[in-house]
Amino acid sequence: MTKLTVFLLPHLRRVIVLVAMSLVCIVFTGQLLFVHAAAPAIDIDLATGYAADNFQTRNIQQFAEDVKVATDGRVNIRVHSGGRLLKPAEIFAGVREGRAEAGEVIMSSLEKEELLFGLDSLPFIVSGYEDARRMWQASRPAVEKALEKRGLAVLYAVPWPPQNLYSSDEVNTIRDFSGRAMRVYNPTTQRIAELIGARPVTVQVLDLAKAISARRVELMLTSSWTGVDTKSWRAMNYYYKVNAWLPKNMVFIRADTLSRIAEADRKVLMDAARVAEARGWQLSQESDQIYEKQLSANHVKVFGMDFMIRSYLDRIGEIVAREWLKKAGVTELQVLLKYTTDRSIK
Repeated sequence: MTKLTVFLLPHLRRVIVLVAMSLVCIVFTGQLLFVHAAAPAIDIDLATGYAADNFQTRNIQQFAEDVKVATDGRVNIRVHSGGRLLKPAEIFAGVREGRAEAGEVIMSSLEKEELLFGLDSLPFIVSGYEDARRMWQASRPAVEKALEKRGLAVLYAVPWPPQNLYSSDEVNTIRDFSGRAMRVYNPTTQRIAELIGARPVTVQVLDLAKAISARRVELMLTSSWTGVDTKSWRAMNYYYKVNAWLPKNMVFIRADTLSRIAEADRKVLMDAARVAEARGWQLSQESDQIYEKQLSANHVKVFGMDFMIRSYLDRIGEIVAREWLKKAGVTELQVLLKYTTDRSIK
């Protein structure tokens, strides 16, 4: 072996190693690009019953845009608002049956499906947004399991503003509830109407404005947004701040659709869902103040509730809660215990 060969050999070895490493990188990058390019684009139809300009729908639309941008269009969520794809009462079953890949429903409307879903509409259990957040944190793992059994997965949940009492006439005594048509939309509102002696009238959100205009509804427990959206002042000029509960809308997706999304994109989707949840809670709080100002601007009288009538409603709430607890299983009791424990040590 010549001196030149001895001198060059270590350098040649380094060159060979560098070339080999470069080839490995090229092959690996090529494989990644191939997998990335091969990942199919997925269209997800998401059904909601709420109008496009509602803060819940706007939040979903922003969520969809965030996901589309972050995945370079590989995950495309198409938001169908206003019940165009599925009517509100059909959304949960429709997604389970595959008529849409994802949907949004008010959780308490599913109480007959599973008692747990009605927890956030128990009257006077939560007093505001902080309590509502504790309730969601306590109940989310159980809600996720309940949906998993049905082939679904939770994306996020956002509360409506507090549910307050609208009335076509002034409420001065508890007798003023008797015989009046009260809008109901879940088992809790149905039971409250029965207990106060009102006449329950089932009206979904899409039909509520017409029902109010036609004076088919004289009482309703709902949010400030609903009053503005339905122009409740056309027939209801009294608004009592009773803060009955803060029901949540839940956005969910089929588990098989979620599993078809590439792992990296699935993480992007769930990260965007967490952002949407935080943004939605903030929007809900901000919207409540704006909507109450709009009610006042349209000559709706905004009151606190008379102490005696409020005490009466609190007792009604206790009856509803006791009846719910009698039907509750271990899961519901564990969630409620965790919520009350967390609340007591805040």
